Amino acid sequence: MMATEDLFTPIHKGLRSMLYGLSGRLQTNDFADLAATTGLVTDLEYDFAVARSAGCILCTLNHHATDEESEIFPSVVKVESRLVPQLIEEHHELTRRELAIAQRAHALLALASKEERVDEGTRVNQDFNELFALYLTHMNREETELVPMMQRHFTDDQMVGMRSRIIGQMPPDRLFSILGWMLPSMNVTELATLLASVRRGAPPPFFQAVTKLCAEKVDAARWSEVSARIGL
Repeated sequence: MMATEDLFTPIHKGLRSMLYGLSGRLQTNDFADLAATTGLVTDLEYDFAVARSAGCILCTLNHHATDEESEIFPSVVKVESRLVPQLIEEHHELTRRELAIAQRAHALLALASKEERVDEGTRVNQDFNELFALYLTHMNREETELVPMMQRHFTDDQMVGMRSRIIGQMPPDRLFSILGWMLPSMNVTELATLLASVRRGAPPPFFQAVTKLCAEKVDAARWSEVSARIGL
């Protein structure tokens, strides 16, 4: 029987919500307002060495790509040699664009005049829209090509193991920041399936922490139905 685990769609839904939110902030931000712009750039800013905060958006995108390459792709390339190098090259292109946007946004803060910041803010927004389009296309490709291929070649237990290793290596603040975006972005069936999988494969305290976060982040009606489905 073909496996049913999906290691990509749930986290991608969270990343899409994050990107949608950032896109809205960028296009409505008044770059003439230095204080507001500084707050936006702080959330956006990218640091290759370490995320300055768990909410650093471009850091989260890059960490996600690194997690895929370190814990999922080495197994996948053994059964699909064509797709993985292409996805890694797409990751590299996304990283180049992420870094360029962050550097441009940070440099914007040093501009002396409001007019210069507004002009450069328009360019940052345009650059991000291009990144946004590429990132959506990349995630769709992983979901339409990689997910079904993995379900054919790997068992649910093998994929749960991959996800568990990724989670086990994440600092708690980054993990729960990502979950804070991911959990409310999922529909009832997806959320119930994910939580049932987490309950099977994770220590009880972790499962309890995740359900507590769900109760805080997921709308009440949806969370009530999920709770009933998994017997909470």
